Amino acid sequence: MEFKSYKDDAWYDVRIETESNGDSGGNGRRLRVKFTGFADEHDEVVDGKDLKSFKEVDFLRCRFRPMSVQLQDTECSQVHKGMSVCAAHSAYPDDRRFYDAVVDGVVRNEHRFENGEEQCTCSFILSWKHGPYYGSLSEQALENICRVQPPLAVDKLDPLLASFLNSARKTVQATGFFDSGARSQRLKQETKLARSTSSHLKGDDVDIGGVPHMIIIDNLEKGISPLTIMEFIHHHLSFPCQAFVSPSRVLESYARGAILLHSKRNFDKLSAFLENPDHIIISSRGRPWLMTEKTPVHDTHMALIETFRLTSRNVQQTRRTGTCNELKVVISGTKEYSTAKQLKDLFERLADHICKLHQRLVVEEGRILQLPDEV
Repeated sequence: MEFKSYKDDAWYDVRIETESNGDSGGNGRRLRVKFTGFADEHDEVVDGKDLKSFKEVDFLRCRFRPMSVQLQDTECSQVHKGMSVCAAHSAYPDDRRFYDAVVDGVVRNEHRFENGEEQCTCSFILSWKHGPYYGSLSEQALENICRVQPPLAVDKLDPLLASFLNSARKTVQATGFFDSGARSQRLKQETKLARSTSSHLKGDDVDIGGVPHMIIIDNLEKGISPLTIMEFIHHHLSFPCQAFVSPSRVLESYARGAILLHSKRNFDKLSAFLENPDHIIISSRGRPWLMTEKTPVHDTHMALIETFRLTSRNVQQTRRTGTCNELKVVISGTKEYSTAKQLKDLFERLADHICKLHQRLVVEEGRILQLPDEV
């Protein structure tokens, strides 16, 4: 099986051992993770007595999965946009580490044959899901890409791992920890976040045990206030949120914003509201909203959120009253909806074109960087 290291967040082939931690009461076992091809000093150890909640036990289990399978040249056609993979990224020539990624695009080339064997010459644009390259794009060859295997059912887990997890769960239940610590901490965080939003917005956005979720909105009216977005969502869906708007370039005719929610339930409601084909959200000038990304928020997203927070601070503190702050929902079958749909389709084509330019940039950068140094 493979394991996602606590030290660098990369995936490694491993085997496991269990040993006593000297604690006769509670969970008296330690799980030792041994990395294939590495010396013992690289072992990572998880002490059962340090697992204080069911959530922590589940998080540990999620760090293990069946070994990913190297894709073969003849399987090139099976790789498609949106596919989740595990791929190697080398920061240095002798340092290959594997991280999860999503295929963002494929540049198809004609395969060549050497000694009767097919060799894939295609390029795959990957968007990294975690690790030091999170959120960036890079070009990879098929030889660096592995297929992620489905997670194993409980009865299919490695016996040592299953026994350790089961023992940890029993200890949590016996000590009465459950998720009370995490629940208390989560409530403190939610209370602090709720106070940071407008005091007149009412409702409960707490999802105990969950993680925040973020939605990126493109094609906003330039100059729109984050407060306008928050009030609009509260008016239509009756729950609070946080909103941020980033400044636009001079030549851009639109702005980009982020909506942060602290409840998976409310996140699903807002996603459904924004994706409903029977209506479109527009500004008073007719500019339609376009949701371009939605994702759970992990530690690696915090820099992006802080950027949105800082760049939108001025407009968030000062509510504007111009026409750019007015939003409304137009219903399918109306003339306004027909116009908004055309404008939305136009912006989607622009966004798709920009995405392809980014992919081409990654490919061309890779080729330039691989050129031999000129003498």
